[in-house]
Amino acid sequence: MLLICSVRCCRGWPNSLLAVPIIDLDTPPPAGVERAPLPLPRRLTPPRPARVLVVVLLTLAGLGAAAPSGRGIRHLLSAGGQPASAFVLSTDALFTASFGNSPNSDSAVRRWDLPGGALRWAIVLPQNVQNLVYDDASNVLMGRSGNEPMVVFLDAGTGAVLWRDQSPNTSVVNMFGGQALIQTAVADRLRELRLVDARTGRPVWSRELDATGYLDAGDQPGTRPTRIIAVDQAGHTIVLRYADGSVLAEGDLGVNFPVQLDSAFGADFAGVSAVGEVLYVSRRENGASTLTAWSIDSLIRRWQTAGGPVGWVVDCGAVLCMAEDGLVSALDPAGGRVLWQRSGLGYAYRYDDRTLLAYDQSDNPRSVLLDPRTGAVLARLGSVVQLREVLLRRDSVRIGRTWVQAYGGDGALHAVGALDTVAPFGCELRGPYLACPTTAGPTQVWRLPLHLT
Repeated sequence: MLLICSVRCCRGWPNSLLAVPIIDLDTPPPAGVERAPLPLPRRLTPPRPARVLVVVLLTLAGLGAAAPSGRGIRHLLSAGGQPASAFVLSTDALFTASFGNSPNSDSAVRRWDLPGGALRWAIVLPQNVQNLVYDDASNVLMGRSGNEPMVVFLDAGTGAVLWRDQSPNTSVVNMFGGQALIQTAVADRLRELRLVDARTGRPVWSRELDATGYLDAGDQPGTRPTRIIAVDQAGHTIVLRYADGSVLAEGDLGVNFPVQLDSAFGADFAGVSAVGEVLYVSRRENGASTLTAWSIDSLIRRWQTAGGPVGWVVDCGAVLCMAEDGLVSALDPAGGRVLWQRSGLGYAYRYDDRTLLAYDQSDNPRSVLLDPRTGAVLARLGSVVQLREVLLRRDSVRIGRTWVQAYGGDGALHAVGALDTVAPFGCELRGPYLACPTTAGPTQVWRLPLHLT
């Protein structure tokens, strides 16, 4: 069963409240660094690469042209003295969670105002907090425990506890627009979905669904969910309106899924993916493979193709992408025909209107830009982390430094500045603020130049 929840990697150590050192470094990166191998198209909004993403650990080399004067980043905040078990940014604050004296039973949660860096509030919660989610619409901060069904909803302005949910077999699927979608396993093959008000916990609607299959609940970061798609093990599918739980479409996909739906690739495989207005079912049974496209609004079959690759379908703009065992295939959205294939790649996804970003399967995955229509390599980026408009590259010469690259008005890639961190894969970007974990302990926050936000 695939549960679609946004989960941050956990980093936890004992913690105590510390003063907040504020540093202002408005220094541009040094001149003379190498130009990127090819000017790249400007990045648009980030797509969601795949339902299960590989966590990318990076060794990076190669920098863009030096940034013009005045385009440097500013270091704003060093939040506490130990690593955070979780952190999240809002448009004017950094929220952190750290394990307390007893990591299994309590956590300290803090709010640091931005850009000033002042500690506004700090509270101790009787639960471990390993994930934080912030909702702008309700100004609510949600804290989730690791393996325990303990969720707390806080007033982000004051730190006051608004309400809790400690129901067994319960998880929060997502929180957006002042509402939280919660699911609870109520029987062996049954789950209850309920939409609640994020500030009060008041129910908006609830519905029981089969718990054995696929669930898509609009988990694209930063977008308002509009529908929920649930597929059970027998292929029966129901599409619900997110706002009120009413049924938009219902039907059968004409296939029985194996017990381990969406499991790792094996002799038999079944994968369900929602891309745009289409639901794709990839199936391999007794060596025979099929890919079927269904209209989400009506659950009417659009097309089916046989004999091609299997895997989860990913949005790649002009084509559909599918990856299996080091082979990325590009498919025609009109009928599923294989247009091209490239070996040695772990996955690929839409980078912008003209390019795909793909990663290889090495120990330190390296990325390339591909032409979506031909699969040709347009540029080799090395190992990078992409956060919306910026790319993060760890310095291969000086340990403990990561470079921030972005596009200038000339359409070329430039180094904007450097960060004192070697862990760019754990960073988060929100508005003008970039937050990263560090090997030294404290979560660091920088302000990026306005033209990047």
